[in-house]
Amino acid sequence: MANRVVQPRQFSNVSHETEQKGQLRVVLIVPVAREGGQLYGRIRRFRDELASSLKPFDIHIDVVLVTDVFHRPTLEAMMALAKEGVARAIFLTRRVGKGGSVKNAAIYTCGDYLVLLDADTPVPPRVVANAILLASRKGLDLLIATRIHRTHSTLRKTLSTAYNLLASALFKTGVRDHQAGFKILSKKAAKIVLVGRVRTDGLAYDTEVIVWAKKHGLKLGTIEVAWIEQREKSTISTARAVLTMLAAIAALRLLTLASKHAALRRVPVGTAIDLGQL
Repeated sequence: MANRVVQPRQFSNVSHETEQKGQLRVVLIVPVAREGGQLYGRIRRFRDELASSLKPFDIHIDVVLVTDVFHRPTLEAMMALAKEGVARAIFLTRRVGKGGSVKNAAIYTCGDYLVLLDADTPVPPRVVANAILLASRKGLDLLIATRIHRTHSTLRKTLSTAYNLLASALFKTGVRDHQAGFKILSKKAAKIVLVGRVRTDGLAYDTEVIVWAKKHGLKLGTIEVAWIEQREKSTISTARAVLTMLAAIAALRLLTLASKHAALRRVPVGTAIDLGQL
């Protein structure tokens, strides 16, 4: 088992290496739940198209899939992608939620930029490539997606609008969309915010990333995207999602009002297993 356990990497080690090679290194982190066998083709196509779009700009892309769910068809797809060198696949042996999975996956990666994207890849590869170029050229620490078109029900759109208005009022972020599962973080933002600050393991972690980036004075930017979900239906009930988000946003508000920001430590996740070594 020892050689299958993922070893942490340091963000600080990457800069000198990429400067020597003159190549920008980008890591795409995809949190995975119960995607099933279709994950294989979807991620393979997405990686190939994204790499092709970035190749003329001498940008190298690595893909990291992370899950805390034991779902055999999904794990088999992840293992196949890992063994073929398409992606690195990490299985966390303790349930920590979407936000917790992303936060802990970042510990085991290194890159000049981290791209966070939902597993159903609701944004086309060419749009992700353009966003990476935008973040790099403008020197942004956090690039946030603003969804201008969403394939959601009227109820979900209404609830989302209400949530974003509340988040804007409480945290003064200047951002219209606090919930999109597509963001790009610089090495600096990943270390300070994603690894060092974020404590929400659930649905509100997207909001928390933005709030802490703003609090730390990092350089933020936004990009408008058409959001096309591939999933037929959310696995989380509307009532549960609303209550969970309201509780998380209330807790985040109390935390940001504290005179000193609490020093946050990474929550233990048991063992992080490299599925490509199984």
